[in-house]
Amino acid sequence: MDTIGHTPLVQVSKLLPSFSGRVLCKMETQNPGGSVKDRIAINILRKAIERGDLKPGMTVVEGTSGNTGIGLAMCCAALGYKLILIMPQVPPMTERFMIARAFGATVHLTAAGKGFAGIKEHYDDLCKEEGMFGAGQFTSKDNPDAHYATTGPEIYEQAGGKVDYFVHGVGTGGCVAGTGKFLKEKNPAVKIIAVEPTESRVHVGEGPSPHSIVGIGAGVITNFFEMDGVALQGAGGAGVVDEFLHASSVEAVDWARKACCLEGMMVGPSAGAALKVAADLAARDEAAGKTIVVLVASHAIRYTSHPLWADVKAEAAKALPAAPDLSPDRETLVYNSMMTEVSF
Repeated sequence: MDTIGHTPLVQVSKLLPSFSGRVLCKMETQNPGGSVKDRIAINILRKAIERGDLKPGMTVVEGTSGNTGIGLAMCCAALGYKLILIMPQVPPMTERFMIARAFGATVHLTAAGKGFAGIKEHYDDLCKEEGMFGAGQFTSKDNPDAHYATTGPEIYEQAGGKVDYFVHGVGTGGCVAGTGKFLKEKNPAVKIIAVEPTESRVHVGEGPSPHSIVGIGAGVITNFFEMDGVALQGAGGAGVVDEFLHASSVEAVDWARKACCLEGMMVGPSAGAALKVAADLAARDEAAGKTIVVLVASHAIRYTSHPLWADVKAEAAKALPAAPDLSPDRETLVYNSMMTEVSF
């Protein structure tokens, strides 16, 4: 757990070759649990233990689309706490389900059609039971505090004190709020850009609708920030967001694939969405020569059940049949991926 954080900041060079400034990626893929959510998982647990809210023998409960759940599963295993994770019963949860179970967590799956509301309903019911501790990633102040104490300072130091834009997707909103608060204290002129799915822009007044950018766009207003000095519904008043920009599910996949093939960065769909928005920012005249920091939330290997991998999975199924031909008389070379046009 002590290896959480201190992730590298890497400059991209080929994604935006004509941009006169810098695009720096905060590689949260390097956390031991594989995502930025490790930071809030350990902070929520440690602070709860310090306050006496989480006592030995209690069971931790959380609703999650996956990465927070994995971070909690890793930390609960290390700390010796039981954990119940609540996820929607949809195929993109496959890797999360497997990893959580490997860490020893119990997983409850809720009806896919009920979305976030179904997860919250079951979460609230479980938290009423004796001996349960609700981690509360969507409401706990320990979420943005983790990023104020770690993510923000790391970025500022690694970027040499020069950050003009910070770009990240809105899941719980904790990373945007905490990191943004720290960066604005250092430089009030920094622009904090919150990324939503094009299909579900609830923070600008549009209704939620289905999308495939796992980890952001839960369809609910975050509790952790406001915009232009006016509190959003349920906002806690961090007041850090300058703009809510967006990327579609298709664009998120496209940019994640570009990052992989052009930069050697295998990133998940939410990072693809953030990179697309960074490209939009870089195209603005006022961004010339500026530094854009993009938070890369998680690794693409966690999304092999996601459309991000659809083409290459289909190719792999043909190239590596479940029942291989073991005849010794076959030609040595039996498949060459150059025969196809498929790429990640």
